[in-house]
Amino acid sequence: MKDERVKQALIGAAVLTALTCGLLALLLGWRQVPGLLGEWLGTAVGIMSTPFFLEASFVILGVLVVMVFNVVRRHREGDEFVALDELPEHQAPPPDSHD
Repeated sequence: MKDERVKQALIGAAVLTALTCGLLALLLGWRQVPGLLGEWLGTAVGIMSTPFFLEASFVILGVLVVMVFNVVRRHREGDEFVALDELPEHQAPPPDSHD
């Protein structure tokens, strides 16, 4: 049980570190990208760093990370479909009657 928690904590720390490094590289390095892509990255960084859009972009990024984790978990654990056996008519519990 403890090993699983340590593994989960390390995976979470690795994801947060990768996102932080990626965002820092984008914020610090967009000026080094030439041409139209550099202009587009500069516009995106300018929009993302304004007060309202900064919070909104982190919310969107957080939702995206949660969705990716969920897709990976569902792929690893398999389908959650469960077929329930039906009881025959004579074994079905009687309906509750409230008089």
